[in-house]
Amino acid sequence: MKSPILHFSTSAPIPRKRKKLIVAVSGGADSVALLHLLLDAGHRNLVVAHFNHRLRGRASSVDALFVERLAVSLELPFELGSGNVRGESRNRKLSLETAAREARYGFLASVAKKHRTRSLVLAHHADDQVETCLFQFLRGSGAAGLSGMKPVSRRTIARTPLDLYRPLLGVQKTVLLSYLKERKICFREDATNAVADAARNKLRIKVLPLIDELFGPSFRGSVLRSAQIFAEEENFLSGLALPIAVHEVLSMKILRPLHPALQRRVIHTWLKTRGILEPGFAEVERTLSLLERGAPAKINLPCDRHARRRAGVLFIEP
Repeated sequence: MKSPILHFSTSAPIPRKRKKLIVAVSGGADSVALLHLLLDAGHRNLVVAHFNHRLRGRASSVDALFVERLAVSLELPFELGSGNVRGESRNRKLSLETAAREARYGFLASVAKKHRTRSLVLAHHADDQVETCLFQFLRGSGAAGLSGMKPVSRRTIARTPLDLYRPLLGVQKTVLLSYLKERKICFREDATNAVADAARNKLRIKVLPLIDELFGPSFRGSVLRSAQIFAEEENFLSGLALPIAVHEVLSMKILRPLHPALQRRVIHTWLKTRGILEPGFAEVERTLSLLERGAPAKINLPCDRHARRRAGVLFIEP
């Protein structure tokens, strides 16, 4: 069997070997494989980062201990974070998934800042990409969502710029599991991944296996090819939108004459650059409604934030 490490040099560039990388390690198969593959590729300047979401009682603490021992055994520095994700979800009226993601990325940003690097490596793989594309389709997020996750992207979190690398997007989960089995590398199973409660879990556990059964697993390759096409179109349109969207406020005089497709792209890019994670169709359309004469001058955004219209410009309030 070919090692999935081959994908590191072909489909997903990662920084040079001397550069310090923060590696997000949950303890599951994907992230444990990623860590070992980076070492196989000659990367030694790695920091293992684990966030304890405290959602599974003692199991969450055991995960954290497992990852810490793994880092020690590999002689790598280890950073541990934790948070009351369930409480944050309840207090801020967020889904548990959203609250967990925000807390996790906030922690990873703090680790990157502490270690004076902006490079974060994540273990998302090809199966995750298929899941993401279908999930975004169901959300009605358009080409930006259908293009899936990018091998390299940039995100600013808590005023900390991060370069996100996903070198395993071309690798199937089965290949990663075979790699771990061959090497006799241990990992932790997250029992919550097998519970069909969260929306993405339902898609992974119930919907995707049914599509596999009805149409064959080759549909996954079709989804990935479509994602690549959408990604190229997204890059082109983003190049047109970015010079407008980078500003802290948006001029309505500039926005109104644009084609609706470009308007949506500008708004989507602008929301992301202003810290709105994964804005979907609803968030974009609500923001666009601010351009309508006589429409309300304020709309709600996720995480208790708002977009407002005043004096001919759009801006976001914390």
